[in-house]
Amino acid sequence: MLKKILAAAAVTAALLLAAPAAANAVSYPSGAPCTFDVSVTQAGHTATLTCVPGTWAGGESITWVGSGSNGSAIVMASSVTFTKHSNADGSDVLKVTLPSDATGVYTITGTGATSGHVCSASLTVTPADATSSTINDPGSSGLADTGSVIAEWSIWVGGGLLVIGLVSVAVAAWMRKVRSS
Repeated sequence: MLKKILAAAAVTAALLLAAPAAANAVSYPSGAPCTFDVSVTQAGHTATLTCVPGTWAGGESITWVGSGSNGSAIVMASSVTFTKHSNADGSDVLKVTLPSDATGVYTITGTGATSGHVCSASLTVTPADATSSTINDPGSSGLADTGSVIAEWSIWVGGGLLVIGLVSVAVAAWMRKVRSS
């Protein structure tokens, strides 16, 4: 019985050690994402798009394109398509001013001339007359809802019961061995 328990423990340990290797087997795209400082804003406001260092090659020429329901009125310097150079560390900051009649989702996409890296970020725009409670939900923590509804205490209880069960099996095996000797 003890051999079976040890074999099960060895298989479990092997699976736990193999899981990170499987997660790293996925080839992730190079570069880091670009994100807006807000996910929802009002029409006519300015949002800041930030690309972290390493997103682009240092000093690389980046072509930015804006699209949305009124994409031609987005202000990024002077037009909807515009090119600028990244910083020496591969980062970039872009201020995007939305049209006063903007609504819906706007996407800003940058393409690096040297690296070929493409990075997109989206922004949801509410009408200029929307109230601030529409934009910032006071009941929200600002974090994504992952769907987990399990209470933390139940995880500890489950783990404790698992440990008690394993100890009980080990004691029963030991008692059986002592009786048979």
